[in-house]
Amino acid sequence: MKVKILILIVAALPIQGVFAQKTNLPVIRANSIQVDIKEDHVLKKSAWRIVPEAELDVYQTSAKEVTFYTDIDSISFAIHPRVGKYDFIILLNGKDSARTQIRYQRPGLFNGHYTNSFDFFTILSTNKPENFDPRAINQSFRHSASYLIHFGTSNYSLGIGAGISFHNYHIDAFPKEVVPASMQSGEHGDFIKIASISNPEIHYTKNKMTLTYVDIPLELRYGSEKGFKVSAGAKIDFLVNSCFKFKGTDYLFGSEEDIKIKKYNLGNISKVQIGPIVRIGWKKLHAYATYSFIPVFNADAGTKLNPICVGISLTPQ
Repeated sequence: MKVKILILIVAALPIQGVFAQKTNLPVIRANSIQVDIKEDHVLKKSAWRIVPEAELDVYQTSAKEVTFYTDIDSISFAIHPRVGKYDFIILLNGKDSARTQIRYQRPGLFNGHYTNSFDFFTILSTNKPENFDPRAINQSFRHSASYLIHFGTSNYSLGIGAGISFHNYHIDAFPKEVVPASMQSGEHGDFIKIASISNPEIHYTKNKMTLTYVDIPLELRYGSEKGFKVSAGAKIDFLVNSCFKFKGTDYLFGSEEDIKIKKYNLGNISKVQIGPIVRIGWKKLHAYATYSFIPVFNADAGTKLNPICVGISLTPQ
């Protein structure tokens, strides 16, 4: 067995030497048509396909160093813009030659790609208004699409895009605008505790406030070749809808049937939110957090609420 392997190796050496002498180009060997390519510190799996039928196969790059990895061999080049072109041969299965060229391409200002993120988060409330006590978990959602502008061939990029988010607050109080004045007693802010307005007790399966925003994020992102990613930036949110929904005991007319209430365009809601956004994670899964410097409710009315959103983010690309 060892003799056979030795014979094959010895037989292959003259073939490789013939190609090197005939073309005066470096030669690497391959048994598979798939090739991995490393540009500077970024490794791209199966980024190249060997095509012996092509007269010349050109790979364009703006990297400073490029390495081609076949299944059994490799070759590296330090790329200089003034040289521009680097030719070599990939010998496939010991018989088919593919002439390959790495060609320098000057990086453009807007080299980049699009990406999406799906954010699942809960809202932690700070500076809460009177009688406003959300439950511990307030399931909320955000989807955004961004264009990442790469800084040359570095691991850094700038992302700008747009998103839409739905902020849910599950509370045990009513906005005062859905409670008749005759049922309101004493001093209170913009919210009235459910337990304080009726006897017997009110039961409900839904009592929440939903705020819908469209946003514009701007993020500086870093992604290593091994999969670690982190980004930080800011976003501005614009309120497009506010809604309160209730399903439960008929506290308005006292009937035995459950009632549903939907109230849109709630009063005293800030139209804009501004704050930081941060992500950190591995490949497609990240921890996600945002904060708003501007209160959810108009502060001049004495009611505030600065939300901290924390959760996970899925980024397919």
